[in-house]
Amino acid sequence: MSDSPLPLPRLSAPATRALDDAGITDLRQFDGMAEKDVLALHGIGPAQLGVLRDALTAAGLSFSEPVARPRATGRNDNTAFLAAPGSPREWIEGLPTARRVQDGLRLLEIFGDVTGEQPAMWGPSIVGYGTHHYVYDSGREGDTLRVGFSPRSSALTLYGLLEAPGADALLATLGPHKTGKGCLYVTTLARIDEQVLRDLVSAAWSRAG
Repeated sequence: MSDSPLPLPRLSAPATRALDDAGITDLRQFDGMAEKDVLALHGIGPAQLGVLRDALTAAGLSFSEPVARPRATGRNDNTAFLAAPGSPREWIEGLPTARRVQDGLRLLEIFGDVTGEQPAMWGPSIVGYGTHHYVYDSGREGDTLRVGFSPRSSALTLYGLLEAPGADALLATLGPHKTGKGCLYVTTLARIDEQVLRDLVSAAWSRAG
């Protein structure tokens, strides 16, 4: 193994603790490991195993002895989050503050340029691009947007970007931001590097395809 380890993907706090306790700090330590042995680590469940599997695949590595995975049935368990009618541009133009309108319209331009896709409303307050049917190792499945955004009052919320290939390196040069469960938050576009944001959207869009 070289002196430059492959970083582990973003995981839940229990999963991170489990890997720390097991002395696993390099993604390559998983290469060839049986999936059942990974699941035996306290704090690693099917969902986190899926995150690790995806990271290994992206790095050209793999587990051995894969456990059985659920097959897609086409159902949508995510009924609280659905594509909705309405014009994203009109919704953005009706936002209550000039900053939210300005940043929202700019994001509409950036995401549209990078994806080449027409935007759609997802629920009452999210602009999304593309669709993705997911099947978790837990068996839960559904439809969601591939990438998207919402210019909320507290921050610009960006969806689908954190698991993009090279995301951690890009985030290091993005500018002031925060991350949450599956979301990237920035206060305003004026404080970040828009080219880095475009690169994040491009990487996430390519991965989701």
